[in-house]
Amino acid sequence: MQKTWISGVVITGIFIMLMGIDGDAIAGMGMGGGRGMGGGYSSNLTDDQISQMATEQQAFLKSTTDVREQLREHAVLLRAERSKKTPDAAKITSLQNEVNTLRSQLDAARQKHLAMMKKIDPNFVEGRGMGRGMGRGMGQGMGQGMGPGMGNGY
Repeated sequence: MQKTWISGVVITGIFIMLMGIDGDAIAGMGMGGGRGMGGGYSSNLTDDQISQMATEQQAFLKSTTDVREQLREHAVLLRAERSKKTPDAAKITSLQNEVNTLRSQLDAARQKHLAMMKKIDPNFVEGRGMGRGMGRGMGQGMGQGMGPGMGNGY
């Protein structure tokens, strides 16, 4: 009986230790350079280029704040409607269309932003963030995970 109890404790301890290691490894995924919309850029940029890139990044974030907030709000409304016992299909379709329109607007702004970043640094590489939103990415604003459902980092 004593031997079985000790074996159980050892196995449980090993299992807990392995779970902790896996959690740390998963938590660090995607946290390297080029996090979020920041992207990766050349290490040989001038101070002026670094300043231009930071200014462009801030301009992009500022210009897309309203669209990102609306996108989050619509995603919450869409999730809430879908979770009702009797969801309204017309409302879901309408909300989904609005989400799609907002995503298109944000994607257009993002493409313009990336082109500007490439003009400043031809070696600029788009960052993938923590996986593009909740679980896949950037969350509230760029880099704070939005939770399941948004998954777009917007």
